[in-house]
Amino acid sequence: MPLPVDAFLYWLFVGATTLLVLTPGPVVSLIIAETLTESPKHGLAVVAGAATMSAIMLAVYLAGFSAIVGLLSDTVMQVVRYVGAAYLVYMAVRNFMKKPAAPAADGSLPLARTPWMAFRTSLAIAATNPKAILFFAAFFPQFISKDLPVNPQLVTLAVTFAILAPVLDALWVLAASRARKFLENRGSTQLISRISGSVLAFAAIGLLLLNK
Repeated sequence: MPLPVDAFLYWLFVGATTLLVLTPGPVVSLIIAETLTESPKHGLAVVAGAATMSAIMLAVYLAGFSAIVGLLSDTVMQVVRYVGAAYLVYMAVRNFMKKPAAPAADGSLPLARTPWMAFRTSLAIAATNPKAILFFAAFFPQFISKDLPVNPQLVTLAVTFAILAPVLDALWVLAASRARKFLENRGSTQLISRISGSVLAFAAIGLLLLNK
């Protein structure tokens, strides 16, 4: 059975997507912050939320509605980004002011947030970049062969992106989890919160600069 995509272009797409997803941004910052401050489960919840919103945006793009998104005014886009950035700043301040919690009898630390809350936050932050749909509209065609039917290629690339992105995001959870254990072993629980707050603050700045 012949592939619906050009093999060379497909692997170029995989490589470009890998570099793109692993580049730190607001979602990656949230993954790191939630994993450091709460637990790896929270980091994975952020990954799930980002993957869900990415799938929605991919579906919108494949449905041909990217032109509608392009009609949204810059003012609307800026307001959306400001709301997301403001929430990240709120979380950053909260983490900076967070006092070390007393460990439980088994030595574990109580969780201030549930993974479900991390999932919802991830959905909200990922949604503050509606121009991601326009990015897909510009990014995907670079890897489309003129010698093959377009729609099967687009679907294949979209499915690949939807699968590859959360897998790569999970690597950030693993890295942050190891950093968390390293800091906990040295009794640096307050430092964890401050590092998390700093990451979120940089994420807020990045969100404001994103697609400006």
